[in-house]
Amino acid sequence: MVNSKNKNLLGAIVVIALIVAVIVLTTIASASAKTYAEVETADYYKVKIGDTVWATVESEEDAQKIIEVVKNYYVDHNFALKSIKMDKEIEIEKCTYEVGTDAAPEFDTDMVEIGKAIAMGKVTKETYTVKAGDTYWDVALSRGMDPVDILAVEDMDELREGDELEFIDIDPYIGITVQQEVTGEKSVPYDTVYEETDELYEGEEEVETKGKNGVRSYTALVTRENGEIVEEEELDSEIIKEPVDKVVLVGTKVKEEEVEEYDEEPAAESYYEEPAATQSSSSSSSSSSSSSSSAPASTYSGNLQSTVLNAAYSQIGIGQDCTSLVTNSLAAAGIYFHGWPQQYAALGSWTSSPVPGDIIIYDTHVAVYAGGSSAVHGGWNGGTTDVGPVNCSAGFIGYIHIG
Repeated sequence: MVNSKNKNLLGAIVVIALIVAVIVLTTIASASAKTYAEVETADYYKVKIGDTVWATVESEEDAQKIIEVVKNYYVDHNFALKSIKMDKEIEIEKCTYEVGTDAAPEFDTDMVEIGKAIAMGKVTKETYTVKAGDTYWDVALSRGMDPVDILAVEDMDELREGDELEFIDIDPYIGITVQQEVTGEKSVPYDTVYEETDELYEGEEEVETKGKNGVRSYTALVTRENGEIVEEEELDSEIIKEPVDKVVLVGTKVKEEEVEEYDEEPAAESYYEEPAATQSSSSSSSSSSSSSSSAPASTYSGNLQSTVLNAAYSQIGIGQDCTSLVTNSLAAAGIYFHGWPQQYAALGSWTSSPVPGDIIIYDTHVAVYAGGSSAVHGGWNGGTTDVGPVNCSAGFIGYIHIG
């Protein structure tokens, strides 16, 4: 009997122990589940180009806004957009953190400024201090730049020692190509017509009709890379206003000359006089002999300046830039040189009393003086050689008397 009771008691104890174990395990599992359920997470987004993180934002919408700013940075909203291409992908990376456990990320809020910074690229500024003797051309060549670009940035008449020029270099983070259909108006250059008249002496000219540029409308497909035009395809054009030809009267009347005796070669002011057959100059004999053999036919003849001007007139209508015109004109007189406009000053001396055939120096231009207020210009009205006023869009510096 006793053994039977002990067995029953032991069985009861085991049952009770099992019940307690089940209760404990259930309680632990319930507590663990409750703890797990209480962990809160949140999403955020990174804007990346390659491995570089440009922004950390709270929403995907903010990330997309940054990309839109980048894409449209170089778009001119006045014209129809055809396409936008970027040479690198801007990625949006989704991330997660545990609220209350992990430290919350520091979010960017100015989406527009971030987009602009990406589109603009890395901006580097450098200051150059002008030294004695510097010219725009010297500075440009030392930096591998076009002098016109320097003049566009630095609005100064001349360089002075101690002046500071600020150069800005931009290194793009991403290449953005924008193609748009652009409409607008352009000038139509007028032509210059020369008519002979016996009412003027040889060597004299008179403008009978002033030229007027015309106007045309155009439609073009323009491609820009990071804001710079790299291609322009004209699709349509229509003349709105016809240009008016400039009519220049050229004298053919022979002037009766007074014969004068000279002890030495006539001064430059004798430009319009016919020289003696034996006339020469010991300091420029090679130039004179070259001039007599290579000068083009013209109403002008005689000294070095006349040869230069004759050669300049013979090039009217030829498409070339200003330095090519002057170089070709000087070559006719046996002077062989080609350089930047201001470098032609080394061929002579500055003068305030120029004669036709001297050289005119401008800040970004060079021309051949034709007398009065006229000059022969290369790169004129669409890139051709033509006669125009001394005063033009380039900044006048002075006259160089060659020889």
